[in-house]
Amino acid sequence: MELIQGECLEEMRKLEAGSIDLILIDPPYNIGKDTWDKIDNYEEWMKDVFLELQRVLKDNGSFYFWHNNMPTISKLMNIIESDTNFIFRQMIVWNKRFEGSKKKGFLDGFIEVEMLRNYQKMAEYCLYYTFQDETGLSKIMGKCVNPVAEYLLSEFKKANVTISEIAKLFPSKTGGMTGCVSNWTTGKSFIMKEQYEKIRNYLNKDKEYEYLREEYEYLREEYEDLREEYEDLREEYEDLRFTFNNQKTHHSVWNYEIAKKQGHITPKPVVMMENIIKHSSKEGDVVLDCFMGSGTTGVACKNLNRDFIGIELDEGYFKIAEERISSAFTSKEKQ
Repeated sequence: MELIQGECLEEMRKLEAGSIDLILIDPPYNIGKDTWDKIDNYEEWMKDVFLELQRVLKDNGSFYFWHNNMPTISKLMNIIESDTNFIFRQMIVWNKRFEGSKKKGFLDGFIEVEMLRNYQKMAEYCLYYTFQDETGLSKIMGKCVNPVAEYLLSEFKKANVTISEIAKLFPSKTGGMTGCVSNWTTGKSFIMKEQYEKIRNYLNKDKEYEYLREEYEYLREEYEDLREEYEDLREEYEDLRFTFNNQKTHHSVWNYEIAKKQGHITPKPVVMMENIIKHSSKEGDVVLDCFMGSGTTGVACKNLNRDFIGIELDEGYFKIAEERISSAFTSKEKQ
């Protein structure tokens, strides 16, 4: 855990490039909620923040930021699209008024106002970005998807057989094996050992002369050796992809209770931040929050065994964050 009191851009410039696994920030919304929530040249300032976040995030990292003002969100999304390499993944809606919420009765009062002339806002929004991870295979293999696919295709050419001919070895009621064999040679699917051996037997059984069999045996590579080589490359490729540990619990609308103030006017619920951290990082990963506030992200990281770098300008909030994160180690705060 590294907690830093200082200005976010100045302190982030001290961080090593490509050193962060997950960025999770709740920046000022620039809507005047407090003195810290009104910033001159807000969009330009946020552009500088985004560019610095891009610099420190790993190629397989993820980036989330919160906001609640849709016109401003639109401007920020345009900046991200035009000036950074971040790829938009999803907009998450935090629904604060839901059946079973402890605050529902209180919030109902805001929508029952007789003279209301618009839909009352009961949500905040989280924008989820990564870098593009589809380059992983090309970094490893060039145009080849995997060694088994490459090898099958070369052997079919040497044996002068077509994909349609090989497909006939695997009768199907639907007649769809031609596409399946094609997928084996392009790497879209992986051939099984029994299928591999059946093809090898077919390619070698009709040679008329023994010297031809001795000179060349089709598919002479052992399946398990190829499989091991493929698995090694696949694991390397997976490391290049952004982390997404599907918890099988959430879609893009989340129901979470409004958090207790914790000395800050706009904290997020710890459990909601934990959900993001579970989805987009692994134990031991480094999580950055350059707008730490009262330390909710740090508490969530402590609870989930992630390393955490938090930056906060305000001295009062910084002290609150220090205390909360320190006590979270033993109390496992869930508020």
